[in-house]
Amino acid sequence: MRVLIADDQEMLREVFDAMLSREQMLVTLAHDLESALIEIARSVTFDLILLDYHMPGMDGLNGVRRALEESKGARVALMSGNLPQHIVRDALHIGAAGFLPKKLPAKSYVSAIRSMASGEQLNLSDADAGVAQPTAPQCTDQRLTSREALVLQQLETGKSVSEIATELGLKEITVNFVVKTLCRKFETQDTAAAVECAKKAGLL
Repeated sequence: MRVLIADDQEMLREVFDAMLSREQMLVTLAHDLESALIEIARSVTFDLILLDYHMPGMDGLNGVRRALEESKGARVALMSGNLPQHIVRDALHIGAAGFLPKKLPAKSYVSAIRSMASGEQLNLSDADAGVAQPTAPQCTDQRLTSREALVLQQLETGKSVSEIATELGLKEITVNFVVKTLCRKFETQDTAAAVECAKKAGLL
């Protein structure tokens, strides 16, 4: 399966690359819409093109339309940290294969990408996907990057830094940095407390 991931966040591109490559998918990365269209033009075909709604060049749904026009028959889907439902519905109406929020568990991403590539249309908005939103004010700075969310999910299972690095295809120094960032965000001294705080905030 060939997948094009277009997002302006380098860390997120790295996470997708590692995650999907482990599933034997051929991954191509792009940092904005124009570079994504270049990759589409030079490729034989992709099974799925996944675009960040807020990256440079998108111009709202116009970017989706351009990608659909030049996709060579590939399915085109959207992802974002958060999108109003009317925008998601409009995207699906013009032919998008689906919408994925950026805080999905890794396994959910893989499953959703396979489903959309095979022809299914998905709307995994935060509410529909059952992804809890921050509800408790006890923990400060509850906004997490996609990489922080993935590391946090691994920490919840009790995995060590080296195990998380292997699982996500990252360097240990990178995981250590993310762990320290999580502890700082949740104002905790250790990872167990950060995980507990995340649970209370509805992030796990």
